[in-house]
Amino acid sequence: MLLIADSGSSKTGWRLVNDKGVIFSFHTEGLNPYYKTIEQIKAVLNKDLIAYLPYKADDITHVYFYGAGCSVAIKCEEVKKALSECFAKAEVEVHHDILGAARACCGHDKGIVCILGTGSNSCYYDGTDTTQTIGGLGFILGDEGSGGHIGKSIVAAFLNKEMPEDLRTAFTNTYHMDRTAIDKKVYLEPNFNKFLGTFSMFAAEHISHPFIQSLLKECLDLFLVKHVCRYPDYKTTTVHFVGSVAYYYKDILMELCKSKGITTGKFVLEPVEELVGFHKQLGI
Repeated sequence: MLLIADSGSSKTGWRLVNDKGVIFSFHTEGLNPYYKTIEQIKAVLNKDLIAYLPYKADDITHVYFYGAGCSVAIKCEEVKKALSECFAKAEVEVHHDILGAARACCGHDKGIVCILGTGSNSCYYDGTDTTQTIGGLGFILGDEGSGGHIGKSIVAAFLNKEMPEDLRTAFTNTYHMDRTAIDKKVYLEPNFNKFLGTFSMFAAEHISHPFIQSLLKECLDLFLVKHVCRYPDYKTTTVHFVGSVAYYYKDILMELCKSKGITTGKFVLEPVEELVGFHKQLGI
């Protein structure tokens, strides 16, 4: 039986495939090893995943985990240790989420693949592996176009009184937070990137407002300029997008891409769905 996961900083999508090809779906919180220890990852697995599986953990034979924060060997080993202790009989592989996104979108074809979720990243995929990555620097140094970036831009516009009055009123009525409360969340508490990312929903709820339209275009255009347009063949290679921000703001992204001569391919909300097909095709 296969257990496949695609994990961002906010949530993890899981798919269990039994020996008859039946697929079971689960979700847990994100398991980024930069934000969670091995013990914390194990606690989430036991409480929110294994407890709901229709089979015993020892029945799982293969685990394929693609995760944010798994770009360096030491972090992959931390996640692998947690998974191996929870699924003792399984062969466990841990890969970066950008490889998962590439396999989900391209299969065995080449392409440029972008992640736009809580964080952002991009890569050039040659049909087998990622040969170049641009981005993935995390919230402080990067994440342009991500939910975190959009949320931060919205909060900054609110605090700097750049928002039109009707939006300021809507923001206040929705969140009931002032400068002091926001500062505490951002500067004194953990997971500030996830906190700021929640405000990207405000953009979704007011997407028809001209101010929000302008803000979204500015954030997403910055991602294209700093990521996609830096690949030498970006005008002759199909560009795919993965993640909630890419999926829900697809129309804006397509408009911006068209203006830059970029050919768009797939827009995938949850790569784990496509990854099931990828691994079933390989027979593993």
